Parts: sequence; structure tokens; C-alpha cells
Amino acid sequence: MNVLTVCGLGIGSSVILRVTVGKILDELGIKDYTINVADIGTAKSTPFDMVVTSTELADVLKKALPADKQFKVIPVSNFVDKNEIKSKIITCLKQMGKL
Repeated sequence: MNVLTVCGLGIGSSVILRVTVGKILDELGIKDYTINVADIGTAKSTPFDMVVTSTELADVLKKALPADKQFKVIPVSNFVDKNEIKSKIITCLKQMGKL
């Protein structure tokens, strides 16, 4: 599974998200994943199975996807709230049939 964590420049909050998302996926027993950080421009043209990003950037990415794939873009309002991120990842993984 190819996961992207995305922020405006790809060097700040996306790195924080990468660490948190990795810990969450490990806790959930997901073994086969890669997490890459990206800026919003790169993310638009990078294939992914799941994206974790800010609410604002999630809207931008969702516009580039068909309606049935938009659930793969996970908007996060608080980058340090592990519970928020985990619950949204669980919902996405269930929709993907990975949980």
C-alpha cells in the first residue's frame, strides 16, 4: 500500500504525519506499506492508495479523483491528535477492504 502524507511544501507537517501514520499502521497490523511525504503539487501526480493531509489540501486532492475514490484522501484537522488520525485511517482501510 502506497501512503502519502502531504503538506504545502512537503517538508514540515507531512513529516510529522509520516511518523504518526507509520505508528498507526503498525498498531493496526498493516505490514505491507510505504509512506512517502509530498508537497501538494507532487501529490496531484503521484499514484497512491491513501493520502493523509490537512482539511484544506484534502479538498484540492479530492477534486482530482472520481467520487468513488475520494474516501482515500483523509483530511486531518489536528496533526498531533493520534486518535483523530487513527479513526479516519481505520474507516479508510475498512472501505478499502484492508481491515
